[in-house]
Amino acid sequence: MEEKNMNFFKKIWTSIKDFEKYEEFAAEKLSKAIKYILLITLIFTTIISISYTYKFHTVLQDIKDYINTNFEEISLKEGNLKVSQNEPIIIENEDNVVPIIIVDTLSNEVNEQYLDKAKLYNTGIVFLSDRAVVLSNLVKEEQSIKYSDITNSEIANKEELIRLFSNSNIYYVYLVFFMTIFIYLYIIYLTTNLIDAFVLGVLGYLFARVVRLRLKFKATFNIGIYALTLPVILSLIYTLINTFTGFTIEYFQWMYTTISYIYVAVAILMIKTEITNQKIQLMRLEQIQQEIKKQEPEEEPEDKKEDKKDKEKDKEKNEKNKKDKQNDEEAPEGSNA
Repeated sequence: MEEKNMNFFKKIWTSIKDFEKYEEFAAEKLSKAIKYILLITLIFTTIISISYTYKFHTVLQDIKDYINTNFEEISLKEGNLKVSQNEPIIIENEDNVVPIIIVDTLSNEVNEQYLDKAKLYNTGIVFLSDRAVVLSNLVKEEQSIKYSDITNSEIANKEELIRLFSNSNIYYVYLVFFMTIFIYLYIIYLTTNLIDAFVLGVLGYLFARVVRLRLKFKATFNIGIYALTLPVILSLIYTLINTFTGFTIEYFQWMYTTISYIYVAVAILMIKTEITNQKIQLMRLEQIQQEIKKQEPEEEPEDKKEDKKDKEKDKEKNEKNKKDKQNDEEAPEGSNA
């Protein structure tokens, strides 16, 4: 089949534009369909994580400006950060990629209050005395970045600290953030996509029964996976636009769901049409064969032909004998004198 030679990117294009190929997608192995959803989710998550990491870079620049404006004294000595503060500083903004930032250089542990705060958001950062901690709802282990890993130099004032944000070691911070957000998003998106594919598979199975098409659940589940292709790509585009511009579409999730449902329904109807056309062609072929048989004379078997010839010969012989007998009877008596 052609589908066996179809690479990943060709599958993406085909699943968007060619409903006729969904019959091949339905017939393929479940492992191939699962591999497809894993790969497309991986690409989606990687692009989104890169965009969030870039946004995180802009957040760090905002932190640098915040420190420059609001902190009078700040230093980093022997890997310990000290800020002129009497109580923890909590910066909350749910529109940022990092919606909560906590500065508490009076402690070197993340207390329960900070964890409870982080649970209200997807992710957060806590700046402690010896390290910065990236918090996430799904990643159980804390992702810590020690200040000593970023720089071995001592920072006597905030001007030197601000210069640290331009240090080459800051890329280590970006890497840790990228890995944390990537793991978080991949778990979220993969779980969501598999649940959506399962729901589409169930609805597709029921719809197939309604249109009197017998499909296994594996087939409708495969169709559900490939039907998510266009919605996932649209979701990627929308997320990128939303991240960098803040533009929102109120009923985007409804549109996402509706498109996938339409793909499943149309794919099943196309499969139904294809099977119906195949049946019609078979019926026409049988009809033509029957008409040809009626027009052709039936050939007798060879043994019957030979029997018929023997009977004809016997019949001719009998008729000849009968004729000879009649001639004998009709001859005049004087002929024997």
